[in-house]
Amino acid sequence: MPMTTIWSDGSRAKAFQEVQVPAHLNGRTLGALLEQICLLSPEEAEDLLDFGSVHVDGRRQTRSDFLLAKGSRVRIYWPWQGTARTYELDPKRLLYRDRWILAYNKEAGIPSQATPADAYNNLYAAVLRYLAAERHPAYAALHQRLDRDTTGVILLAVHKKANPGLGAAFQARRVKKIYLAWVAGSPFRDHWVTDRDIGRGKGAYRVCARHSGRPARTAFRVLFRDQDRALVEARPLTGRTHQIRLHLSSEGHPIVGDRLYGGDSAPARAEPLRLHAYRLELEHPVTRQPLRLKAPVPQDWPPVPPGTIPD
Repeated sequence: MPMTTIWSDGSRAKAFQEVQVPAHLNGRTLGALLEQICLLSPEEAEDLLDFGSVHVDGRRQTRSDFLLAKGSRVRIYWPWQGTARTYELDPKRLLYRDRWILAYNKEAGIPSQATPADAYNNLYAAVLRYLAAERHPAYAALHQRLDRDTTGVILLAVHKKANPGLGAAFQARRVKKIYLAWVAGSPFRDHWVTDRDIGRGKGAYRVCARHSGRPARTAFRVLFRDQDRALVEARPLTGRTHQIRLHLSSEGHPIVGDRLYGGDSAPARAEPLRLHAYRLELEHPVTRQPLRLKAPVPQDWPPVPPGTIPD
């Protein structure tokens, strides 16, 4: 029963235990394995399963009566904060809502969707619970994701008729995205475009030479300079994972608080990630009316002169 610990970004550990189903548990239940191998009580096993922390052959399983086959691999992701169910949607942070779509101002520290260890404390699951309290059945589709520590506008379809149009808009890059970021240092240019591929190597995303990764393009504009940092507007013209963070880091101006891509040049490493999804502009997927969704800058961000941040 090997235990493996994977360090993701230096701040959170993802520990899992993987078990290959032995012959004597062939045809037995998943609950029985958790009780015998992990020495959990039936109540503890049920709680861990309901929390979404148990996977069989790569798929999350939540039923204790799920029947196992010899040789199957059961992976238990131990939640680093236990199975506390603490996150729910805050109605005060809703930015837009109609019968078709929902826009929300995401908090820092909340994943957009389920993590291997926790299928409860994430925005997508919280939206489903919020909708279920209003009607049954609840429906939501997520086409846009923000990193755990990124704040700001996130948009979901909450009706099946809105889903194709919203998905097509993101896929065809018809959604204008504007982010704000505090970066280390003072860029020597006021405007520039970073056009470097993003690839994956040794388990991490990285920038790489043209044609050696997936094409990525981001337009930047300096809004304000303040001593050892600057406030930058970022417009991703493609939608790669960690694109803005990687492109700014590759330019020598990592985002303040970015402990994954900041390196030694990022000031005040104890600060939270200063990346905010400020505005989305798109055509409504059903009514075809123009939408302009804006999330206020977090209150704990450094102050800037009035008029610095465009409406």
